[in-house]
Amino acid sequence: MKNENSNKPELFIDNERYDWDKNTITGAEIRVLASLPDDVQIFHKIPGQPDSQVKNDTIVDLTLHPGPDRFSTQSVGSQGGA
Repeated sequence: MKNENSNKPELFIDNERYDWDKNTITGAEIRVLASLPDDVQIFHKIPGQPDSQVKNDTIVDLTLHPGPDRFSTQSVGSQGGA
Protein backbone atom coordinates (compact mmCIF):
# COMPACT_ATOMS: atom_id res chain seq x y z
CA MET A 1 0.00 0.00 0.00
CA LYS A 2 1.13 3.51 -0.61
CA ASN A 3 2.35 5.69 2.22
CA GLU A 4 -0.21 8.42 3.02
CA ASN A 5 2.55 11.03 2.86
CA SER A 6 3.86 10.04 -0.55
CA ASN A 7 3.04 8.05 -3.66
CA LYS A 8 5.65 5.41 -2.82
CA PRO A 9 4.61 1.97 -1.61
CA GLU A 10 5.60 1.08 1.95
CA LEU A 11 8.05 -1.81 1.95
CA PHE A 12 9.64 -3.62 4.91
CA ILE A 13 12.28 -6.34 4.69
CA ASP A 14 13.01 -8.06 8.01
CA ASN A 15 11.22 -5.16 9.78
CA GLU A 16 13.47 -2.53 8.17
CA ARG A 17 11.78 0.11 5.98
CA TYR A 18 13.03 0.63 2.43
CA ASP A 19 12.10 3.27 -0.13
CA TRP A 20 10.86 2.01 -3.49
CA ASP A 21 9.54 4.09 -6.39
CA LYS A 22 7.55 1.45 -8.28
CA ASN A 23 4.28 -0.40 -7.66
CA THR A 24 5.95 -3.76 -8.32
CA ILE A 25 9.19 -5.35 -7.16
CA THR A 26 10.93 -8.61 -8.07
CA GLY A 27 12.72 -10.98 -5.76
CA ALA A 28 16.01 -9.99 -7.41
CA GLU A 29 15.28 -6.31 -6.72
CA ILE A 30 14.48 -7.09 -3.07
CA ARG A 31 17.76 -9.00 -2.85
CA VAL A 32 19.74 -6.00 -4.18
CA LEU A 33 17.78 -3.43 -2.15
CA ALA A 34 18.43 -5.22 1.15
CA SER A 35 21.90 -6.56 0.20
CA LEU A 36 20.76 -10.15 0.65
CA PRO A 37 23.09 -13.01 -0.33
CA ASP A 38 21.98 -15.72 -2.75
CA ASP A 39 21.67 -18.32 0.03
CA VAL A 40 18.79 -16.44 1.69
CA GLN A 41 15.16 -17.16 0.84
CA ILE A 42 12.65 -14.29 0.72
CA PHE A 43 9.04 -14.62 1.87
CA HIS A 44 6.11 -12.23 1.34
CA LYS A 45 4.08 -11.93 4.54
CA ILE A 46 0.37 -11.23 4.03
CA PRO A 47 -1.83 -11.24 7.16
CA GLY A 48 -4.27 -14.16 7.21
CA GLN A 49 -2.40 -16.05 4.48
CA PRO A 50 0.56 -18.43 4.47
CA ASP A 51 3.88 -16.77 3.66
CA SER A 52 4.75 -17.15 -0.01
CA GLN A 53 8.30 -17.58 -1.23
CA VAL A 54 9.54 -14.82 -3.52
CA LYS A 55 12.07 -16.11 -6.05
CA ASN A 56 14.35 -13.82 -8.06
CA ASP A 57 11.95 -13.77 -11.02
CA THR A 58 8.77 -13.40 -8.92
CA ILE A 59 6.98 -10.08 -9.45
CA VAL A 60 5.17 -8.74 -6.39
CA ASP A 61 2.44 -6.12 -6.86
CA LEU A 62 2.82 -3.76 -3.91
CA THR A 63 -0.67 -2.28 -4.41
CA LEU A 64 -2.77 -5.46 -3.98
CA HIS A 65 -3.10 -5.55 -0.18
CA PRO A 66 -3.88 -2.85 2.39
CA GLY A 67 -1.03 -1.72 4.60
CA PRO A 68 2.69 -1.97 3.97
CA ASP A 69 4.17 -4.96 2.17
CA ARG A 70 6.36 -7.01 4.48
CA PHE A 71 9.02 -9.51 3.57
CA SER A 72 11.07 -11.83 5.77
CA THR A 73 14.21 -13.78 5.01
CA GLN A 74 15.50 -17.17 6.01
CA SER A 75 18.80 -18.88 5.32
CA VAL A 76 18.51 -21.90 3.04
CA GLY A 77 18.45 -25.07 5.13
CA SER A 78 17.23 -23.41 8.32
CA GLN A 79 13.72 -23.70 9.68
CA GLY A 80 11.54 -20.65 10.21
CA GLY A 81 10.32 -19.73 13.66
CA ALA A 82 6.73 -19.98 14.77
